[in-house]
Amino acid sequence: LLGRDLSSPYQFARVAEAMVELGLTDDALAWARRGIAETTGWQVAKLYDLAADLLGDEHDLDGVVDLRRHHLERLPSASTYAGLQAAARTNGTWDVEIGPARTLLAERDLVGFVDALLADEATDEAWAAATSGDSELSSAQWLRLAEAREPTEPADAMAVYLRLADEVLGRANKRAYRDAIRLLKAARRAATAADRLDRFGDYLTGLRERNRRRPSFMAMLDKAGLR
Repeated sequence: LLGRDLSSPYQFARVAEAMVELGLTDDALAWARRGIAETTGWQVAKLYDLAADLLGDEHDLDGVVDLRRHHLERLPSASTYAGLQAAARTNGTWDVEIGPARTLLAERDLVGFVDALLADEATDEAWAAATSGDSELSSAQWLRLAEAREPTEPADAMAVYLRLADEVLGRANKRAYRDAIRLLKAARRAATAADRLDRFGDYLTGLRERNRRRPSFMAMLDKAGLR
């Protein structure tokens, strides 16, 4: 009954889970693998997880790594990279997997590649990838990158904070103003560390001039000591 409609990963997952409940783990694995082979969509990740758990229960660590590698190759992302990383570390083979995994991710999902590098605390590599000219990082990703970059290269972080502040001020509301204040405080902190307070001061002067018709924002800048 569960397997009557096999047009989506969800149906295969239901059958596989039913097999697990019946204690038919070999059949469950076979159904999960079949679903992986015959369906598409984001729900396929559930089938990979089911299959990986079943292989792990059988202590087939090589099989788990192979499965996670296949998932990364099929759907490259920071999350599938993390799945392979966890499996390979458990198997003691991450040193072998890391190079090809990063190369694949860099070629097919540069945004995910930056996230993966940040998760690995490979900050310099993440910065290089993000500033290569081909990435389309979100503002949230740029913020994480700036925060990771700040301890070693505060001038780079300052530039990102200021750019993000300009973007935020494209909206004229108090929430945007609060976000901008937080970014400006971070930029001042980075400017202090980088001995760039003069440049920050020039930026702030220009910012006030550009936004002089926003009295609420001007008052918030004054309250924050951003003069």
